[in-house]
Amino acid sequence: MKSLIPILFIFLALFTSCNTESVDVNDNAVEGTWKLTSWTVGIPVDLNGDSVLSTNLIEEVSCESLEILTFSVDGTVVSNLTFNPSVMISLNETLGVYVYQVQCDNEGSIGFAASYEHKGSSVFINEREAVVSGNTLTMIYKNAQKIHNIAKTDILETKDITLVYTRL
Repeated sequence: MKSLIPILFIFLALFTSCNTESVDVNDNAVEGTWKLTSWTVGIPVDLNGDSVLSTNLIEEVSCESLEILTFSVDGTVVSNLTFNPSVMISLNETLGVYVYQVQCDNEGSIGFAASYEHKGSSVFINEREAVVSGNTLTMIYKNAQKIHNIAKTDILETKDITLVYTRL
């Protein structure tokens, strides 16, 4: 019986010391600097006249895109230069083509500071969800882009605006 007690003690020590909780090693994967690399509503266009269609407005317009998000360990996210062009999209229903009117914001920069919370692959910036996947952070603004008729008197449809940031 005396030899059984040490064996039980070792057995219990081994099983109680094992930790089965999963640890997320990327718990703070959002911290750092992210650059806006894609702004899209999903409509391929060739606004820059290079004969290449793209859904990424940043690739198609001459507006300067310097937007950087900086996530700090203290739970704040800051951006000093946001990509904020004025975008009007109309649908020429007769021809079935979209017509873009884009004005760059050259009057200055818009910045912001906000709080964020990181839960798994989601990051909530003032309760707006973004999703982190590897080196990209994607934020979708549902039905944010209005598509007007060619006379700009009616809204024909809406499109989601999708912003993609890439870790620097």
